[in-house]
Amino acid sequence: MTGDSRSYDTAHGRAEEDLVHRAARGDEHAYGQLVRRYQARLYNFVRSMVRNDELAEDITQESFVKAFFSLKRLKSAGSFKSWLFRIANNNTLDYLRKKKLPEIDTDEHLHESYVDERSPEAATVARERSRHIAWALAQLKPDQRSILVMCDLQGLSYAEIAEALRIPFGTVQSRIFYARRKLKEHLDTSIIYGGEG
Repeated sequence: MTGDSRSYDTAHGRAEEDLVHRAARGDEHAYGQLVRRYQARLYNFVRSMVRNDELAEDITQESFVKAFFSLKRLKSAGSFKSWLFRIANNNTLDYLRKKKLPEIDTDEHLHESYVDERSPEAATVARERSRHIAWALAQLKPDQRSILVMCDLQGLSYAEIAEALRIPFGTVQSRIFYARRKLKEHLDTSIIYGGEG
């Protein structure tokens, strides 16, 4: 990391902490800026878990509302991102425990995250691959799916995931390792049997 990128990250972090402090004092404009900053990432995280656009929007909105009313309890403004993902993860897992999800579809968000389209033929192969990945992800336990989505699709660091899930760093490493191994097993099954297990 260069000196310029370090100073940008520091300035970005300080600006975000200022927004969090202002939002905690009831500044709705400051909170609106935080929502705009994280809305797409949080929605994509939830969408990859529930595979339904409308439901993902509802859970994302609920997560932002919960976060707003709980901001005063946030101990460190610097951990806002991890804390926000923890709220969204808990909301999503609560839903998954209580409800049956809709039928699996081809997950366009997953497709966009993993696929590099260079030709029509490559696009066809890539779409088929994304269908297999969506099916394989759906076979994972919700907590395995969430940790992979945080890491591989949303780009959270292991440290951020540890903070979001309130688990030790080493536990994050082992859970991601086992979740990826399980995903590969399901993915192999999907490719052999056409996504039907």
